[in-house]
Amino acid sequence: MKIGVIGSGLSGTTSAILLKEMGHDVEIFESRNHVGGNCFDSDVSGVKVHQYGAHIFHTNDDDVWNFLNRYTTFNDYEHKVRANTRLGRISIPYNKTTTNQIGRELSPDEITELIFKEYSERHWGTSWEKLPKSITNRVPNKRDDFDTRYFTDKYQGIPSEGYTNMFNAMLNGIRVHHGVPKDEYKRLNFDFLVYTGKPDDFFDLCFGKLPYRSLRFEHFKSERKNEFSFLDGAVINECNKLKFNRTVDNSVFLNQNLDSTILTRDYPQEHDESNEPIYPKNYGESLMIFERYKKLMQNEKNVLFLGRLATYKYLDMWMAVKQAM
Repeated sequence: MKIGVIGSGLSGTTSAILLKEMGHDVEIFESRNHVGGNCFDSDVSGVKVHQYGAHIFHTNDDDVWNFLNRYTTFNDYEHKVRANTRLGRISIPYNKTTTNQIGRELSPDEITELIFKEYSERHWGTSWEKLPKSITNRVPNKRDDFDTRYFTDKYQGIPSEGYTNMFNAMLNGIRVHHGVPKDEYKRLNFDFLVYTGKPDDFFDLCFGKLPYRSLRFEHFKSERKNEFSFLDGAVINECNKLKFNRTVDNSVFLNQNLDSTILTRDYPQEHDESNEPIYPKNYGESLMIFERYKKLMQNEKNVLFLGRLATYKYLDMWMAVKQAM
């Protein structure tokens, strides 16, 4: 069977591998000039930089972990995050370590106000009160321990040679067309299609545009100084009224002990034609629009819709792999 895969992120790449192993003739069509989707990283001044913001792999799923380890080895990086707040710089998620840093126990409402409210409002572009429960209920409970790791999954790490090298290994022997128009697949003939793009684009916006949030990334060189040494983590979240979400020290991910580093800041904004869609705004009227598209998707007999964009839901990296598998 001749199969076209639209998109070379985790969903598309995993699908292409599995379909090729089944004996199908598979080609990938990617609108960007690189593989890996938002996981793409590249070398900048000797530092492996996550070009679309920090991507930390973590999972408890043995099948997903074993699958990816066919193509890379992961280092032992465990993600730790600090936050700049009105009570100073603290470790998050909130636990006994945070209590000791602040000097007293905070109530759930105080934790929400201190850590989540302003960050979430900036991230989603709306007030906390207008955000749906599907988002505000994601606020984690207090941890009853001193564990400062952001994730507690059994498997954690970063590909030891970077994500792009991992994707290149995954796509070895699979034809990938880069920089093609986003609707190029409509002019080609396939027996079957795996589509990982936006569903509104697939159906020519017949029910209108689906909204997504995006990020603008600012990468800049910084000398090693106390403020950005990140000795206990790679990321500082801004839980305040600044215009960017966080600062990332890219050199920490692969333990690159250099005299200088590349820092990345991400600024939330609405998705439009000038940027990449990253976070589906899958609530309220947007969710009702997607349900209309979903009915059309279900009626497509020779198309499989996969991934964060196409299924219009937030997926961690391991979830994208698992969904494709």
